Amino acid sequence: MNNEMSNVKVVFEAFKQGVREGKVRYILKHIFGILIGFEMFFWLRVPELVTDISYKFYTDNTLDFHSTMNPIYILGLTLMVFQLIKNVYAVLGVRLRRDIRSEFELGLIKKTSLLPWEDFENHEFQMKMETVNRRGSEAYQRLSVELIESMTGSIMYIAIYVAVVMRLSVVIGLVFLGASILYYIIGFIFGNKVYKMIRETNKASRKLNYLFRAGEQKQGHQDILVNRLVGYISNKWDMLNTSYKDKAVKSENRIKLYILIPNLFFVLIAGWLMYEVIGEIENGNQSIGYFGLIIATIINYKNTMYTLSVRIQWNKRDINIYRDCIDIYKRASEMNNNEKTLPNDFIITFEDVTYKYIQGEVKALNRFNISITSQETVAIVGVNGSGKTTFVNLLMELTKRYDGRIKVNDYNIDDELGIIRNSASCIYQDFSEYQVTIRDNIRLGDLKRDIEDKEVWTILEKVGLKAFVEELPDDINTMLGQINKGTDLSKGQWQRLAVARLLANKEAKIWILDEPTAYLDPIAEIEMYEFIYSLKEDRSVIFISHRLGFAKQADRILVFKDGAVIEEGTHKELLDNMNGEYSRMYLKQKKWYE
Repeated sequence: MNNEMSNVKVVFEAFKQGVREGKVRYILKHIFGILIGFEMFFWLRVPELVTDISYKFYTDNTLDFHSTMNPIYILGLTLMVFQLIKNVYAVLGVRLRRDIRSEFELGLIKKTSLLPWEDFENHEFQMKMETVNRRGSEAYQRLSVELIESMTGSIMYIAIYVAVVMRLSVVIGLVFLGASILYYIIGFIFGNKVYKMIRETNKASRKLNYLFRAGEQKQGHQDILVNRLVGYISNKWDMLNTSYKDKAVKSENRIKLYILIPNLFFVLIAGWLMYEVIGEIENGNQSIGYFGLIIATIINYKNTMYTLSVRIQWNKRDINIYRDCIDIYKRASEMNNNEKTLPNDFIITFEDVTYKYIQGEVKALNRFNISITSQETVAIVGVNGSGKTTFVNLLMELTKRYDGRIKVNDYNIDDELGIIRNSASCIYQDFSEYQVTIRDNIRLGDLKRDIEDKEVWTILEKVGLKAFVEELPDDINTMLGQINKGTDLSKGQWQRLAVARLLANKEAKIWILDEPTAYLDPIAEIEMYEFIYSLKEDRSVIFISHRLGFAKQADRILVFKDGAVIEEGTHKELLDNMNGEYSRMYLKQKKWYE
């Protein structure tokens, strides 16, 4: 019962969302949908009336044609009115489906952008996201737009069919009702199986899609060709696809097999009903038109119940998918971003912060302690897996699920979101390559203000891209990437553009650069660091890199290892400790350049 209430609640949430997004058009469509449900009664009357009136004309040639045909005229006019309602209903549906689909997908984009960062490290959550991204909008449309109408219509149809049959036999009418319940139960049970099948096939589909797109990007295509991986990838894809098809076909066939159970039951009921009808007509208890009515009822009942059974299956599937949507919405709204910013003088303090990735075996940060003050330049170094990037992710407030405390001055920010993020600009090593214009790529650095073209050119000059952009046919209006037949950049040029976005945010009090020169040559790397140092002004700057040459000019160097700070000081102070980690790393790197 609790599960049933949960299903009802999910449908109600979809309905509420539909009302919010569809407004008056949504309500009108449901009203018209319910009205259309009454049409079946009048269609069932057609064969009975036509047969009875035809029989009257055949047996009595003295009848007045028009007065005898009046019931047919009224019935035809009624059906024309219903056809008009259906046309209005269809017009409302076209616009409504498009609108609520657009609103749903827009809302999903906004919600997923607010999800906790570590959710994307969780396999089960990734499967939910896969299902919602692929089928969420369709599931929502069916629940919010079609479910109430289809269920209301089906209930009305069943009531009409049972009433028609009860004119002949109450017992058979009740059996018809029992068959309807059986169809419902079958559909409900296998609705869960359909959902599970989709979740399983989504896992396989994700693997197939990964292999299919392995060579889609230029770098991946190059790697496949150079290392002769075409045969391996195609064979791997073929094996997975065969397994995927076998499971999908087996699941669907099993579901169709179970649907045969109520169908066989229905054949027996229909045969019994036909036998009783023929006997009643022979005894003169029913008109010959009632025979046509029963035939139409049997045919329509069979189609209605099959449709209902299938719809219940898919509705149960849709309920489960939309429940996943609700879960994503809730996770995204657990902690909203506020508008607070850092004061001009600040100290950000990590106190005994411990963090472990959801699927990780070891702690990425282990009782971690550090402080960052306003206007200082900090260089963070350490081997891979030492916790450098995890520290940046927590500093940028991508998650609040850690042990310990993070404070700004004496203010605890563990239970709110935004004060550091709103005051910082960050470049990650795996930065995004936005396939928009060069102008928009830079403007993305600060969407709170309108960056004029003159400033765009100034920024391009600072990052060493001005001459290159001037040679392009559309200069700063040039589209990048291949989505819009744009221009491709080298990895180093993309990285310079990422630094340009950093410069666009003039209000940032902290710059965070995680391997900002990984794709630049040594000379360009030195120039980039000198350039960033020259522009820092009164900002705090946090550099993270494996290469240590940049650290000499930092006010403070922090050496990370195993999720903790093991050394701290200036370049000279750390070099003086010949047994220290920094000294060892620096001397090893120095040998490469001697």
